[in-house]
Amino acid sequence: MSHQSQTVRMARGIAVALVAGTIAVAAPTASAASPTVKAGDSCKKSQAYAMQKVGSSYIRCEIVPGTSLHASTKDKEAKFRWTASTVSQWTFSSAQNATIRMDGSSTVAPLSTVAAKYFETATNSVHKGKGVKVAVGISGTGGGFEKFCKGETDISNASRKISSKEIAACAANGIQYTEVLIANDGLSVVVNPSLVKKGVKCVTMTELKAIWNDGSTITNWSQVRAGFPDQRMRLFGAGTDSGTFDAFTEMVNGRAKVARKDVDTSEDDNVTVRGVSSDNGGIGYFGLSYAIENAKKVTALQVDKGAGCVDPTKATVQNGSYALSRPLFIYVKNSSVSTNEAVGAFVQFYVENLKQISEDAVFVPLTPKQRTQLASDMAKITKLPTPKKK
Repeated sequence: MSHQSQTVRMARGIAVALVAGTIAVAAPTASAASPTVKAGDSCKKSQAYAMQKVGSSYIRCEIVPGTSLHASTKDKEAKFRWTASTVSQWTFSSAQNATIRMDGSSTVAPLSTVAAKYFETATNSVHKGKGVKVAVGISGTGGGFEKFCKGETDISNASRKISSKEIAACAANGIQYTEVLIANDGLSVVVNPSLVKKGVKCVTMTELKAIWNDGSTITNWSQVRAGFPDQRMRLFGAGTDSGTFDAFTEMVNGRAKVARKDVDTSEDDNVTVRGVSSDNGGIGYFGLSYAIENAKKVTALQVDKGAGCVDPTKATVQNGSYALSRPLFIYVKNSSVSTNEAVGAFVQFYVENLKQISEDAVFVPLTPKQRTQLASDMAKITKLPTPKKK
């Protein structure tokens, strides 16, 4: 599934310091056409990250600081302006006539989709529509790793670390890779809003296990806790190839991939949204951003891990008080960086622009310690051989 078919509105905000160093790619093959704009002029949302060369300097269409695509008031609605940019950004945009293949986690896909859209805009603006195409699929973390370890993709989106079995599969096919920590996420347990009106507002980890564990016989909300409504329960969740499924079952049931069998599953979290919102007894789970994005359709429950009920928010995920938290990653195939200059350029663009790319989003910011890890991950990427210049 290409990025155009993804919902670009689903992105997340990550406050990340810029990572030092760039990946060398070929210089632009020709100067940009004589610009009709200058720094300070307004531009459109559809032009975000487009670039122009003005003399010996560069300008880029950027969102005006203090405005937002998700503003709640008119005075804060997103505005865009041509802004002085760096030489490294122009260098990123020099990649052309190339395709990058990404697949994997549906949770990470929204952020990668936005990064892909902006990178395509940047490269197309320099090369008159002959830039880089970034295709983003959502076959789930496990499905993504299967393709990645067969050499079918350049980058794999993952909502968990690669497993020992997957490491072995990659090794057997000679696939070497670099893991890049990209964000945090909280898993939200969501219910039909009608249940909240009937008193279902918070659940304990023990209750979640009683509901979701293999062999569970709970079929009515009244069986979960005295005082909960006499309402038939219907469960929705992530597909078994999804890292979300792995993470949820491990955190809730104590063992990854162990869960009751009578759950309506899908690799597409939007299917879970539709299922829970259309069934008065519906309960499901997915990433925090989906819960925030679909707050009018489903309600995220508080979760109590023993110290009281805690809302799933960016702050509670980052400080660890919310029980269902996890890091997110992209895995980059080393040989793709060495043979396709667009791959290295895209990864560097992704990370260096991560904060602004994800201002349209609700991802949980990396902690200072994690930002240090991200810098270390990117240092490994920058040391990889790059394509020989022709």
